[in-house]
Amino acid sequence: MHTPLRSLGLAVAVTASLPSRLASQSLLDRTPNLSGGWVGERGTLQFNFVHRFTVSAAPTRKVSNSPTFLLSYRLAAPLVIGVNYSTNSDVAPALPNEWEAFARYARFGGALQVGYNEAARSVDAELSAARTLGPVRLLAVGRYFSNGYGSDTARFAVGGGAVLRAHRWVSVALDYVTLLDQRGFETVVWGAGLHLAIPYSPHSLSLQVTNTSTATLQGSSRGHDKFRGGFEFTIPFTLSRYFGRRKTAEGGDGAAAGATSVEMRAMAFAPTRIEVTAGTTVAWTNQDQLAHTITADDGSWDSGPIAAGATWRHTFTTAGTYAFHCTPHPFMTGIVVVK
Repeated sequence: MHTPLRSLGLAVAVTASLPSRLASQSLLDRTPNLSGGWVGERGTLQFNFVHRFTVSAAPTRKVSNSPTFLLSYRLAAPLVIGVNYSTNSDVAPALPNEWEAFARYARFGGALQVGYNEAARSVDAELSAARTLGPVRLLAVGRYFSNGYGSDTARFAVGGGAVLRAHRWVSVALDYVTLLDQRGFETVVWGAGLHLAIPYSPHSLSLQVTNTSTATLQGSSRGHDKFRGGFEFTIPFTLSRYFGRRKTAEGGDGAAAGATSVEMRAMAFAPTRIEVTAGTTVAWTNQDQLAHTITADDGSWDSGPIAAGATWRHTFTTAGTYAFHCTPHPFMTGIVVVK
């Protein structure tokens, strides 16, 4: 076993021994060539696009673009189904357009992805693990391709990466992936990214450098001698805001302590309608990565910005109906009914 594989084996062993957390829900917790077990928020339609650029040698210096578009949907379980579409792909030389349909299930800090790459006509799979130690998140993956790169043979790849969360809205990431049986021009994959959450929005942006062309499993497992710069931008559509039944919570005397808790998640209040008795305290917890407010429609009370992970409480002493909203995101609305 050569030195890079020994290093990867050690990284996987170390990753498995560290404390775990649930699958990442943010671009800020993964690397350019590893998903980190991401599944997204429940009821969210996700549209991401990755653009990677190369520049040819002088004198032409032609700029070529290799985009990958992701469309996925998170089901009620920690399961996301989706499709990647890439153009200018080199996974199968005869087919520049690459389609990859996949499903990814995340649990206990790990994830299993299974899919089909139409260009390579290959059933592909990935087993990944993620562990967190303070501000650092370590990632490890093993990949299998039944017909790797349309070669009529099975191929295997392993890799690892690390993400340093420098701020709630900023992280930096590195990764390393290698095919176990590199052939011809194939080289080790490397990638680096500066990830930015856009404040007061559900979007995030990653500025990346790497030597891969597309963001599919096969595309992100084979390196080239070409340097590529680019970016990834994420656009979530929270369909749960528009479809499905709205939940009602009840609190007050004799109610469970958690009945008056409300979450801000995926750009919506959950539940949106709360029924309590006079004297009850309602606690709103921000589970998004951006700040929200709890602001009465009549201006009588206002939380101010509530940071990600923080909780704000308000006690309702008088019977009535109180409508509220989030000031930066006015489509986020709710009602407290005090009896």
